[in-house]
Amino acid sequence: MHPRPDKILICVNRRFKADEASCAQRGSVAIAEAIEAGIQERRIDIAFDRFICFGQCNKGPTVKLVPGDFILGTRLDMVDGILDDLQAACGVRDDSDKPPLHLLGS
Repeated sequence: MHPRPDKILICVNRRFKADEASCAQRGSVAIAEAIEAGIQERRIDIAFDRFICFGQCNKGPTVKLVPGDFILGTRLDMVDGILDDLQAACGVRDDSDKPPLHLLGS
């Protein structure tokens, strides 16, 4: 990962025809859930979103770093490595950046 990514996008598109390749058919929803949970648990300083189709259906599941590269053919067993790379590139959120509780109205 060369430029620091600000966001990670994961395709969760499912095609209507069962015989056509899609990221969701290949397990991208579970991958998205694992990456999202890992980002939250590790407090990695990056935005996360699910995305509908990068046009890489035959190479998916597809992950896109913004800015940055595609990760094609992503598998669930790759998630820890992806999270390690993201944490090294993006660092962790400092929870002290949150407004004081008295300013949140609670």
